[in-house]
Amino acid sequence: MNPDLKWEVSHTINFGIDAHMLSNRLLFSMNYYRTKVEDMLYPYTVSVPPFKYGTLVANIGSMRNHGLEFSIGGTPIVTKDIGLTINGNISFQGNRLLSLSGDYNGEHLEAPSQQAIAKLNGAGFHGNNDVTFQIVGQPLGSFFLKKSEGLVKSPDGGYEYSVGSGYIAGQAMPKVLVGSNVSLRYKNFDVSMQVNGAFGHKIFNGTSLTYMNVTSFPLYNIMADAPEANIQDQEVTDYWLENGNYANIDYITVAWQVPLRKNRFVEGLRLTLTMNNVATFTSYSGLTPMINSSNVNGTLGVDDKRSYPLFHTYTVGIGLNF
Repeated sequence: MNPDLKWEVSHTINFGIDAHMLSNRLLFSMNYYRTKVEDMLYPYTVSVPPFKYGTLVANIGSMRNHGLEFSIGGTPIVTKDIGLTINGNISFQGNRLLSLSGDYNGEHLEAPSQQAIAKLNGAGFHGNNDVTFQIVGQPLGSFFLKKSEGLVKSPDGGYEYSVGSGYIAGQAMPKVLVGSNVSLRYKNFDVSMQVNGAFGHKIFNGTSLTYMNVTSFPLYNIMADAPEANIQDQEVTDYWLENGNYANIDYITVAWQVPLRKNRFVEGLRLTLTMNNVATFTSYSGLTPMINSSNVNGTLGVDDKRSYPLFHTYTVGIGLNF
């Protein structure tokens, strides 16, 4: 145990602008933040003696986060029969691991400048299967992968990945997040829709790497086009690193406020139909680009046979006011 442990320290600059115009029919906001976290907790391998145990948790590391967000909302149409409301926001975000090594009570504690966060696992994997890393001087969740120049034919007629040296191939965390919702009313009918998206990041398609390897068959399944490609290799390279950009229509709701004659039993009747996960627009070839792209754990940025196919849901609602 380290008796000198303390809370991490954050230094933050944050400022914003809010504007309300046209009798609140047009709203705008902007917010900027920049945070430096110091005295980060991290476990270090130390010598015994002078320390009692081989691992010591100490406050040494530092990291910087920054972001800029714009939001705009408006009600361009407001009449007795028609109403239209539009809201949108866009966020630019980034982080950088500044340092991990430093001095503690006269002893210099050293941490690896590059440490794996997420890796591929499962049948057929061996050796170095690390995919995303924490690297001093880089964003958390950086991809450090061997460069692939494509496929080359092996002596037995199959194909293998042509492998070069390792390099930083991108990051798992999106640089840009967007969101928008739109509501349209016409007399007794209204429609609302929400759209979200993420851009500027990449995804490692470990599922394709695994199931395009024909040597896994017949012990394990392979993809339908795997025999034609005849890839007999499962080495982790940037060959299956793909653009993770996407825009997703989260839901669309259609509602009808049923006109009723005045009576003492029911004051209002509203019928709704909602469809969730309407559509996803992306160039990613896997089941879904909406994998873990924010939590720093063993799945960050990696699509590795864990994602369940997204499905549509339909919900019918009836609202009664008595």
